[in-house]
Amino acid sequence: MNYKEQQKKEIETIRERNITVKLSDADCDRLVRKCGEHGLTVGELIENFVGDLVGGTYSNGSDERDNAERWFERCWFGMFPEQTLLNHFLCWGYEPEDYLDTLDNIETAIKEKEYLEEHPEEANEEAQYIDDDIECWQEELKDMRADWKPEKEPNMDEEIKLIKKWVKDREDLLGERKGTER
Repeated sequence: MNYKEQQKKEIETIRERNITVKLSDADCDRLVRKCGEHGLTVGELIENFVGDLVGGTYSNGSDERDNAERWFERCWFGMFPEQTLLNHFLCWGYEPEDYLDTLDNIETAIKEKEYLEEHPEEANEEAQYIDDDIECWQEELKDMRADWKPEKEPNMDEEIKLIKKWVKDREDLLGERKGTER
């Protein structure tokens, strides 16, 4: 797919999004004044900045993209990102949802195995594969974390909570909430 086709496809998904920003009254006044001086709404300013920052559907040019990227990299969050599991997944091209799905698979299989141990009369030949499945999924999780080098001993409950929050925020922003809660 060429650039024009890709851009056309992205343009079709443009719609209003709700994003919460915490600002002081004084900063809100400064922002509205800055935008008003240049005939922009606050939303238009943010749309343009985001487009430049992410090399998005619309951009104001390569210099603007470079400047937005330099600004981001110079901020504390760009210079020193915390080495979370979420950071690892996103930097290495893993889908955080895949990690959560694999955790869910393991949890479901463990419950199924416990149930079958309590009700051996219901066990069928698939039951013998549960341990193999669990082992395979645990290996997948291990592979996904293989190159992760956290600065301190991670609290995996907190890491998983961070991933779940990111997934929920992403789904909410994209309007893709699934029927099941994670």
